[in-house]
Amino acid sequence: MFVPLPNLDDRRFTDLVDEALSRIPVLAPTWTDFNESDPGITLLELFAWITESDLYRLNRIPDLHRRAFLALVGVRLQAAVPAFAAVQFRVKVGPGLALPAGTQLDATLLHGGPGKFRLVEPLTVLASVLSIVQVHSGGSSRDVTGSWTRRDPVALFGLDPKPGDALYLTFQGDLFSGDQLSLYFELAGVKASRAERQRILDEVLSRIAACPPTRSCSPDTAPPVPHSLPPHHSVVLAWDLLNGPATWVPLAAADDTRSLTLSGSVRLTLPNLRFAQPVNIIRCRIVAGAFDTAPLASAILDNAAPAEQCTPLWETWPILAGVLPAGTPSAHGQPAPLGLALDAAGQLTALDFDPPAGSAFTTTVLADQPPGATAAGSLTLEAVRAAIGTGAPNQLYPLLATELCGDPVSISTLEDGKVQRWAEVHTFVDSGPADPHFLLDPASAQVLFGDGQNGRVVPNGVPILAVASTTTGSLGNASPGTINALDPGPHNAATFHLASAIAQLESIANPDPARDGADPETLEHAEGRAALLVTQPERAVTLADCEALALTVPGTMVYRAAAIANHIPGLACYAAPGVLTVVIVPSLPLGRPVPSAGLLGVVSSYLTRRSVLGTRIVVTGPLYLEVSVNASIAAVTGQKKSALQAAVLAALTLFLDPLQGGPDGTGWPLGRAVYVSEVLDVIAAVEGVDHVISLTLTATGCDASCGDICLNPLALAVSGTHTVQVS
Repeated sequence: MFVPLPNLDDRRFTDLVDEALSRIPVLAPTWTDFNESDPGITLLELFAWITESDLYRLNRIPDLHRRAFLALVGVRLQAAVPAFAAVQFRVKVGPGLALPAGTQLDATLLHGGPGKFRLVEPLTVLASVLSIVQVHSGGSSRDVTGSWTRRDPVALFGLDPKPGDALYLTFQGDLFSGDQLSLYFELAGVKASRAERQRILDEVLSRIAACPPTRSCSPDTAPPVPHSLPPHHSVVLAWDLLNGPATWVPLAAADDTRSLTLSGSVRLTLPNLRFAQPVNIIRCRIVAGAFDTAPLASAILDNAAPAEQCTPLWETWPILAGVLPAGTPSAHGQPAPLGLALDAAGQLTALDFDPPAGSAFTTTVLADQPPGATAAGSLTLEAVRAAIGTGAPNQLYPLLATELCGDPVSISTLEDGKVQRWAEVHTFVDSGPADPHFLLDPASAQVLFGDGQNGRVVPNGVPILAVASTTTGSLGNASPGTINALDPGPHNAATFHLASAIAQLESIANPDPARDGADPETLEHAEGRAALLVTQPERAVTLADCEALALTVPGTMVYRAAAIANHIPGLACYAAPGVLTVVIVPSLPLGRPVPSAGLLGVVSSYLTRRSVLGTRIVVTGPLYLEVSVNASIAAVTGQKKSALQAAVLAALTLFLDPLQGGPDGTGWPLGRAVYVSEVLDVIAAVEGVDHVISLTLTATGCDASCGDICLNPLALAVSGTHTVQVS
């Protein structure tokens, strides 16, 4: 969305001259010479030119000011988003291959050029391969291997999962004690996406911010562990391995899918038992709780892990001949503190692997070659030398990358043997002359330092070091099968035995295209996003606010929400000022969906933290009133009676459905009566019905009636047993 800036004044030079000339007869009647040769007209045109120049500058708002205005409403320019893909590995017969998180993979990007992905999680590649997928639900089992092979959506626990339902995965190939089996589940739906995962994490951070350590919080508002996904609000899953006839051994599971509600990986650690056999069955069963909606998997991948198109910047730094490094070199591939000194040419003139506190630059050492007496050495680090400071205000330097990932960017300077760390800010408005602050432009991968009044200036001759990661944004959305090799670069060589890993691997591939890669946000797009955010509710003030917020609680799937003012459940005849009752409806269980206790608690906590002071919000599930229809209808001549009867029954069942029924087909309105006239319209609209002879409605606990059926304010109509006679 593009938001045009207002034109503060559209007058031009001729407009200003004409306006001034029109005022002369009023202000100076004796002035009659309006020719350009008149000195007064010359001055008038000069002032008009100056005024036009001022108006031009008035309409030009600098980008730094526009960014500051956006910051006032909480909007920051978004960095490039790296593309994301699930990568599947195959090994030759032999022991498992362990690949650490951060392992670099070679890929061919959309433009045909090379690119690199990195594993987000550690992965142990086993020789065992998934071959059969089965689902047990509703007391029966069915083989869904065909659907899984065709990449059709698979309901992991059926369409109406309940405790006891299970997913069975059969593997071909031996599994051994201590192995870690990695599975990746790609789940369907917006609520299973990476964006939803980030919304959950953002909500975790907001809860932490609302409950600092200095404040006493109640148990329901105490924050969970930061930067980690909280467990699902209701469902509890258990993973088991079949070890002998009817003998299931529990497995330790590192579940990043939040009980199979988010796309992600599940890493299963096998216990120390003797169970090596050519065929192994692993079971995932629902132990307790309820899903908000049935999880559908579009892909189940074994020996797979998520990877993102984001790689750290690295550089090889020369070491002058004769420089004797101090201390003991740290292990390659691990973050380590370093003491460094650089000359104007960017060569290391001193190197200390055990620097004193305050003089350490922390980064990852990928490789090092000690110098000799006459031969130069080298040091390869996950860091780059951005520039040498000039002492001038508003210094702007690139970071040797086209676009930056969402990883934090670390900026440091080497000043008189010490390391000065700089903090990123979004504006220099609050920065003082001595504050080491910098602005980051993710679109151009540049850093901007202060002018000496707002933000400290980088001194002259001081090396500027940066630790950052780069991506190609939307170009990283690679096609299937194009992430297909280990990167032979220094990062992999520093973290594991590269040659042995390449020899052991049989294949690497991404079965699905990499997706979600996006370029850095432009200033114009951020302004449009800010305009849209203004229209979205952030506080539960009105009934519409409560309903909108209840539908968007992170990590939940609320199908419908309705808010009622001044009402307390169970006390329909009592007016309760200051109380808002919010009725939520998930999609499960089928027929009469009722929210679980965990779902009620999460939505209640979310709305309460956003409610107005003095307002009490009560979140509850709906009541259900079963309505049955007894109708006698006349069929059109030649119409088959059995088919017409089935069609009328289906129409009535759909009309009284709590999720898809009602007059507008979006679910039965909360507390709305069932009108005889509308039921008549539903029956009459069925093709083949000539007219309705008789019609009565029956509600649970009530006698048959020819009139309308009234509902409790918190109730929904649900289809009962209908009787339709066709004549």
